[in-house]
Amino acid sequence: MRAEHGPVVPVEIEPGVRGWLITDYSTFLSWCRDTNTFSHDPHLWKDYTRGLIDESAAVVPMMAPRPNALFNDGAEHQRYRRAIVDSFGTVSEQRLASVTREVADSLIDTFCERGQADLLNEFARLLPLLVMNVVFGMDEQRALAFAKASRDLWTGVDAERANAEAERALSETVSEKHRNPGDDVTTRLVQHRAALTDEEVIHQMLLMVTAANEPTANLINSTLRAALSEEGHGPDLYRTDAELGQLVDRVLWQDPPITNYPAMYPRVDIPVGGGRTIEAGTPVLLGFAAANHFFARENADRIAESANRAHVAWGAGPHRCPARDQAVTITTAAVRAVLSRLSDLRLAVPQEELRWNLTGLSWVPVALPTSFTPQNPLPRATVEGNHWSPSASPRETSEPNRPTSGRSPLSSLSSFLGKLLRGS
Repeated sequence: MRAEHGPVVPVEIEPGVRGWLITDYSTFLSWCRDTNTFSHDPHLWKDYTRGLIDESAAVVPMMAPRPNALFNDGAEHQRYRRAIVDSFGTVSEQRLASVTREVADSLIDTFCERGQADLLNEFARLLPLLVMNVVFGMDEQRALAFAKASRDLWTGVDAERANAEAERALSETVSEKHRNPGDDVTTRLVQHRAALTDEEVIHQMLLMVTAANEPTANLINSTLRAALSEEGHGPDLYRTDAELGQLVDRVLWQDPPITNYPAMYPRVDIPVGGGRTIEAGTPVLLGFAAANHFFARENADRIAESANRAHVAWGAGPHRCPARDQAVTITTAAVRAVLSRLSDLRLAVPQEELRWNLTGLSWVPVALPTSFTPQNPLPRATVEGNHWSPSASPRETSEPNRPTSGRSPLSSLSSFLGKLLRGS
């Protein structure tokens, strides 16, 4: 396609939904930074505003207008983004890594005695949602409802229903935080000086949690797959944080967690050569994977064997992912837990036999089957809870609840979520 069309390729995102895909690194950077010519606001999506896109289309919940930081520009974008950065930024790297490790251990305990596991569906796809559940102060029932809806949104399964269910679970959580503020990200969003409406809080939460869930799951999965697939090496190679960090950077170059999302919309017609023009208001998808791939192939000598972080896996310009450090922290802690706990970990099938699922916005794996030496779960009877629980007092006077002895509630929730999503 690139040879025929050049750096920007015409695509059909799904039947009846046309757009373009950026496959060139330099074009990606320059267009993402050109806020005068391009907008992230879907109100400019010409076919959608004209009623030419069916509301039941799978891409609509992921591309239609929303009052959030991703789909707005200028002052509103800054207002939403500041609320997100301030609220999530109060969760320290140490706290996030600690919560991730406890969640990871709880999930590993559900399958470690078997000697085999699907590390995508039994681990990677569950862990980010469970971590966000703790950080956002969601209760078990709402977390379960949101987990299923969030995954369906990314994979395009009954997207209209999934969107409604995800928003309902978050709306109930926001209402609860008005009644009982806690030491959590949801309460901080509700109380932020940006004075977000409840609808705006819900949409920032939806953006933050869905963006943390499936993409972070994909990054965990890809990092584990890379660690288990390197010729002449094995998971024992990544003993230090520096070695594991280099592996994550390499994965972000070669297999970014988001493939072709989000979209931008040109404010004016854009000539792209060969007599072709991108009409104003036509979606232009950001091809993270393609842009990285072609740049790396064309500049192999510059980035080979180096900790080069010039990839575009986190985007570029004012809409660059504000939680990239948190995503790497979660990924590193999760992968470290797997590699340290599961002895003789290996792929259960040859890498070329792994199966993938193609959607309009992503290219995602179906499973990551692995084998390892069976082992007993960690002793849980007297575990000290490392996570926090929402406080019942107002934030101005509240302190995080103290850890309590006894089996961590994350263990039962991890097991329940595992059963739910493995059967979906």
